[in-house]
Amino acid sequence: MQNATLRRERGIIRVGAFITGWSVGDLLLKHRGSHMSKPVSKTNPNLVDLIGDLKAQSRETGAPLWRDVALRLSKSRSNWAQPNLSRLSRHCPEGVTVLVPGKLLGSGEVSAKHDVAAYSVSAGAREKIEAAGGRVLSLAELMNENPKGSGVYLLG
Repeated sequence: MQNATLRRERGIIRVGAFITGWSVGDLLLKHRGSHMSKPVSKTNPNLVDLIGDLKAQSRETGAPLWRDVALRLSKSRSNWAQPNLSRLSRHCPEGVTVLVPGKLLGSGEVSAKHDVAAYSVSAGAREKIEAAGGRVLSLAELMNENPKGSGVYLLG
């Protein structure tokens, strides 16, 4: 068993008593729980590539939309946007392209024709959008179709 006394005097940590098995540097650098910390970066390689592509597109075209979406997707998934179709119908005029930086959910009705690009779309939302005459795109497809991001409504 190790026996150590740590005292803080004027911002300096003093180590006293008898220490066996640990050097003073090891004792001061040991942090409890550091091995249990969460990973700092995203682990999904497809998402990491998409975020990199969005940032590169923003640098090439100067469009701030792609950088904004990349930063939103870099955050924790629990903070991503998850709007329903009812919000799409309420806030977006007919015929516009709508971008959702997260998952579009299928609660609500769609009466207008929309092109919708999202990271993820529920099966119900996909069916309702296509039944109304709209298209469902991936974020990469929207980037290729509209590199500057002009006329795109950001929902979420």
